[in-house]
Amino acid sequence: MSEDADVLVIGAGTAGLPCAIEAARAGLRVELVDVGTDIGGTLRVSAGHMSAAGTRRQRQAGIDDDPDQHYADVTRIGHHRGDPALIRLAVDEAPGVVDWLDENGFPFAPGTPVVYHGHSPYSRPRTYWGVAHGRSIRETLRPLLDEQVASGRVTLRLRSRATHLTTEGGAVTGAVVQGVEGSRELRAGVTVLASGGYGANPALFSALTPGGPRLVTNAVKTATGDAIEMASPLGAGVRFGDLHTPRLGLLERRSEPGRVDFWSELAHLAPAERPPREIWVNARGERFVAEDLDDVTRHERAVQDQPGGEFWIVFDEASIDAGASLVPSWGADRLRVEARRGDVAWVADDLPDLARRAGIDPEGLLRTTRAYNLAVERGSDPLGRRVLDRRVGRPPYYAVRSVAALLCSFGGLDVDTGFRVRRAGGEVIPGLHAVGEALGMGATSGAAFCGGMAVTPALAFGRLLGRRLGARRDQQGMYL
Repeated sequence: MSEDADVLVIGAGTAGLPCAIEAARAGLRVELVDVGTDIGGTLRVSAGHMSAAGTRRQRQAGIDDDPDQHYADVTRIGHHRGDPALIRLAVDEAPGVVDWLDENGFPFAPGTPVVYHGHSPYSRPRTYWGVAHGRSIRETLRPLLDEQVASGRVTLRLRSRATHLTTEGGAVTGAVVQGVEGSRELRAGVTVLASGGYGANPALFSALTPGGPRLVTNAVKTATGDAIEMASPLGAGVRFGDLHTPRLGLLERRSEPGRVDFWSELAHLAPAERPPREIWVNARGERFVAEDLDDVTRHERAVQDQPGGEFWIVFDEASIDAGASLVPSWGADRLRVEARRGDVAWVADDLPDLARRAGIDPEGLLRTTRAYNLAVERGSDPLGRRVLDRRVGRPPYYAVRSVAALLCSFGGLDVDTGFRVRRAGGEVIPGLHAVGEALGMGATSGAAFCGGMAVTPALAFGRLLGRRLGARRDQQGMYL
């Protein structure tokens, strides 16, 4: 077989970059293709949270931690779901990948690692990110990739989409790629699917998330599930879509349906970050969960179960200046401006009028607010809320709308610990591997958001696969 490369990596993002870099360092010829105009994929919009136990940075801070404790936390938080073998491999490889970034000048955010409370927290400080979040990872990897491109070992093809895989005798031999110069077949000894998740593909999200909410997403527009779409005709197994978990606190504007912005419009709702001064109600005007519940995953699930996967955060004028802002990027003054605008927040002098403007049942909201204020007076809440120090009673009244939104795709391709794609019956598809969000976050995080268990496994698995491909080439040009 005439080959363009030893390895074809489809996707130059969180997993594809380290895979290409390490394979090229091992002396392999790598074709790296990506539909975007620059490398990085979702790193352009990702918080870039990584989790690792037993890193150099932890030791320097006097933090006693190891992969066994990390594994125990992930399985606990993830409700013992996901792929135990991949989770074990991910936590074992995680400290090495964080140290590798450290050695290459990664700009850690001051104070990290920390116990992060935006998701259900770990038992140890083991969450890291860069000063520019996901972009810090991209810019740390960029010179490493540039070195391999300059050496001629990596050919980088941007603005290029792999449309379908090619096969011979049941083995994958590469892919047809549509680029700026037209369509061509790229042939390789092994093909790696690292093209991300399906957060920008409503039809695929619906198919993989039975009974789930409508798709509201922060995903980049290129996250169309290409890995799944290309591998499925070969019988590839797809799993864990049923574990979909939304991110708490994202705000959907009525003028931009289906989209949310993690960076500029995220309400801080975790009680460890900010004790609640508001109540949360659904479209019927009913409270549905204790707002100060310590388990963020239960909050996320409770929101997902509400009609339309939406809820409103309701409060009064007195609460705005009483402490940390509900939406930190807004602050108090911007919140008032947004409420007058009436796109994602609303304001009115009485509760029934507020409800009509915001899209809440007026009688339900009035009834619920009266019941909550009575609970404050009595010091006992039927839902079990403990923070009962503030009534909702001083007009004007405000509502901010939040939705169950996708940050990561939980469903993905079935692989073994060699990242070989398997058919539904467990048979390996020769010549085809997958890493990154193409595996689905559910594989390494289970039925919850475990901090860092999307980005770190993508980096670690991509790096590990690249090194393995360099070390295990057999005489026929195939890879173990």
